[in-house]
Amino acid sequence: MNVVTEPKISTSHHSEATFQQRTLDRDLTIAVVGLGYTGLPLAHAFAAAGFHVAGVDVDQTKLDQLHRGESYLPDLGEEQLRAVTDRLHLAAGPQPVAEADVVVMCVPTPVTVDERPDLTFVDNALASVAPIIKPDTLLILQSTMPPGTTRRWADRLATQTGLTLGEDLFVACAPERVNPANRDGWTVTNTPRVVGGSTPACTRRAAAVLRSIAMEVTQLSDATVAEMSKLLENSARLVNISFSNEIADLCHKLGVPVDEVIRAAATKPFGYLPHWPGPGIGGECIPVDPLFLIDEAGRQSVRLQVIEAAHRQAGRRPLTVADRVQQLLARRGLPVEGSRVLLMGVTYKANVPDLRNAPALAIISRLLADGVRVGYCDPWADRIEVGGVALRSLDVGHLQLTEYDCVVLVTPHDALLGQVDWHQAGAVLDTVHRLPPAANVEQL
Repeated sequence: MNVVTEPKISTSHHSEATFQQRTLDRDLTIAVVGLGYTGLPLAHAFAAAGFHVAGVDVDQTKLDQLHRGESYLPDLGEEQLRAVTDRLHLAAGPQPVAEADVVVMCVPTPVTVDERPDLTFVDNALASVAPIIKPDTLLILQSTMPPGTTRRWADRLATQTGLTLGEDLFVACAPERVNPANRDGWTVTNTPRVVGGSTPACTRRAAAVLRSIAMEVTQLSDATVAEMSKLLENSARLVNISFSNEIADLCHKLGVPVDEVIRAAATKPFGYLPHWPGPGIGGECIPVDPLFLIDEAGRQSVRLQVIEAAHRQAGRRPLTVADRVQQLLARRGLPVEGSRVLLMGVTYKANVPDLRNAPALAIISRLLADGVRVGYCDPWADRIEVGGVALRSLDVGHLQLTEYDCVVLVTPHDALLGQVDWHQAGAVLDTVHRLPPAANVEQL
């Protein structure tokens, strides 16, 4: 339901030059709504840069942890949090938005069960701030969204508040670029950013704010270009990973080491970017964002057949893992039903406690349906539930791999790679190609 408020009269209209100077002077108050994998690092970066920041989240558990000085993200240490306690303040409700000069939305944008964009979190967050947003506020949408979402919401906010876009209301899109637990040194500061606004003035103000924490910021012609660029990034990854998975399947049939094939192709210094096969695609980006493109393409009577095929292949990949487990068991003369299979790592990515769309969950579901007795070990996920079946992680320090008919490496957490004696297992399926060659190890 739309919120209708009385038109707001701007009593302190700030010129662009004034805004730019206040940004340089760190005289802006910034509210970051949503303190997840993208929001908390951003809030920390703004606070570390000298701004006064309000971190807003509806999850009281997260807020309690932060109040205790505890971090729930692998890329943000407790010492880093303590360093900004005087400038980073936490709130469970939207009230800090009323006093903020800049509001950054970092809320989730998942898909529904029928794979349509679910903008409930964005809609609710924006609806909650519309009645309290003050004139001259800059609103930056960092969540990944279907093309045109920023434009629609900017127009809606202008109508609800009585403010004028580009004059006393500024709305822009700056898609997040966060790679949790990355090993390549990319941070909020050195990762290039793009931004597009509802008007040129919106773009310029948003770019100025982002340049206070990011070394490289590219201004785009409008918000829809920014939205599309994010969807293109992750759709390209989906297509390339799915393609590499298919090549891996062919190499397996041919008896050719796919890792060597990919490394050989990657020696070409142009025109090829290596992507590595695996058990499937997890998280809230690559499995989800391309669906926004597919949905919008359908509205425009366009078929994105390559992306659609890649999405189908990605969905089948965990089932391929389960099939290979069955083949390994059969070669050992063991029946599938009643066999004991141990999955090593179940989160979607190494050294990250995120189970969203994790391929391991689909693998376990299939194995359980086939009558397999499934166990798992993951230091980042104590408990999981798959199809109504509750499972608890085994202690990595007390594993007895000899008790299992097949061991499957799904997520290469450091603790698993460094502490497990893989030679103990009778058969190992390495879905991520991280184990050294051995008689008992087969790669996916």
